[in-house]
Formats: sequence, structure tokens, C-alpha cells
Amino acid sequence: MSKETRGKTNEAVYAGIAGNPVAHSLSPLLHQHWITALGLKARYQAWQVDVQGFAEFVRERFTDNAFTGMNVTLPHKRAALALADHASAAARSAGAANLLVRKDGALFADNTDIEGFCVPLQHKRPDTDWKAQKAVVIGAGGAARAVLAALMRLQAGRVVLINRTDSRAQALALAFGGPVAHRPWKERQDALQGAMLLVNASAAGMRGAPPLDLVPQGLHERALVYDLVYTPAQTPLLAAASAAGLETLGGLAMLIAQARPSFAAFFGIAPPEHSGAAALLQAELDKQP
Repeated sequence: MSKETRGKTNEAVYAGIAGNPVAHSLSPLLHQHWITALGLKARYQAWQVDVQGFAEFVRERFTDNAFTGMNVTLPHKRAALALADHASAAARSAGAANLLVRKDGALFADNTDIEGFCVPLQHKRPDTDWKAQKAVVIGAGGAARAVLAALMRLQAGRVVLINRTDSRAQALALAFGGPVAHRPWKERQDALQGAMLLVNASAAGMRGAPPLDLVPQGLHERALVYDLVYTPAQTPLLAAASAAGLETLGGLAMLIAQARPSFAAFFGIAPPEHSGAAALLQAELDKQP
């Protein structure tokens, strides 16, 4: 089914998100909310897929004509890019993909995490010239790759990458080059000195995972602390940053921003602008223990 006709017929189609773990994901709730708001005959679901079975799972889904594509979350983002026949410049720049769709009969990979990261950041700090600023990024997986690509797009002056496994952070910093440098995990507190932006792009602090072993101290007094984790909405890192008087940004904003272009790719129509999606997702998070 072509992009132009998806969403405009009564033919049932479906998309979803693949990851491991994936039960925490709010993507099905978000996409299904938009589907209902637009009156589409479609569905969006979640699939827990292990690393060994991911490639086969993708191939099987894409043999179904009713299947329009999938979002990909950890730990499959690099594998998703490797499986694709073609990839967008965004996916290539990040070295990871969070979106797989059928395009001209081939498997096409894209990365909407870059846009998803940038849109809330620029909304929160519309007047900041990132060329003159230092940013610190925690993590070395697919999310961290998207953040680094986004900061390169914003021409950040200096980017320091830290990760619990030093070798992964060092390799990723070398792969990006330019303003990206690695600091060892044992020097993580020193790495924060004077930074205008601190980004947690790791799973630390997610419900069920250990908290991030880092105190948001030494940052610039006007620093923004941005945690991509959204379950819970108020992570230990964000709580500590707020207590220190720092401005914060949670992962819910990024979730919605990255989902918008994905929805359009799946169903051939943009999601509604003012559908109450943020309030719906926040209410769902508030219900969780």
C-alpha cells in the first residue's frame, strides 16, 4: 500500500514497536490514540524480540502486505540499520535506526530520534547558541548515537561522552570525531564541570533499572538536564537536578516528537496536532507505581 493511500481507505493495516524490554513502552498507547482520533482502520502494537531473533522477525513482518513498518528500540537500533537496503542521511549519521518501513519495494531505515531530541530542546531553549556550549552525554547505545548526531547538527562546541563501559564510549567518540571526546566513567563528576547540557541517553533510572550513579553538580548555573527516560516521568536524575535549581526536560517530550514522523511514515497522514496526547501519556505514567 502506498504512502499516499494509507489512512485514506478502510483497509486494515498495522505497525508496531520491537524491543527487549518493551512492556514499558508508551508508543502503542500514543499511536493508538492518534489512530482513534483520525478514525483510521489500523493498529499499533508492541513486540518483545530478543537479539538472536530480531532479523528473522523483521523479515517475517515485511512479508505481510498489511504491515506498514516498525519502530525499533533498545537493543536493536544498530541491527535495524544493518538490515536495511537503504537508509536516510539521519540514520547513517547516527549509525542507528529507530524506524523501518517498506519503500519502493525495499527495506528503508530512518532515525526520527534525532528530530525527536532536537524539537523539545529547541522549544525549551530557543535562544541558546549551542556552538559556544559544552554538552555531556551519558550512554553509548542507539539513543546516545542519535543524541550525538543531533548535537553535531546543532554544532555544539564541545561534547563529552561518558559510559559505564569505557571502551564503548571511547569507540563511539572516535567514530563521531569532531567535537566529541570521551572521558572515563571514574571521571564522570569532573566531566560535568561547566556544561550547559547534560543528557542521559542510557537506561539508567528507568523503572526496574538501577538509578544513574551521577550527581548533577558542577554544571553551568543555567544548565539544562535532559533525561531521555520517561518511565518514570520524574527520574532520580531529574529530581536531583530540580532540587539543585536546574532546569529539566523529560523523555516524554522526545517520545512524542520522534513518534510524529514515524506515524506519518506508517499511515500516510500526520498525527493530529492538538489531540491531548501529552496529557494522556502523563496520566498513564501517574497511574504507575
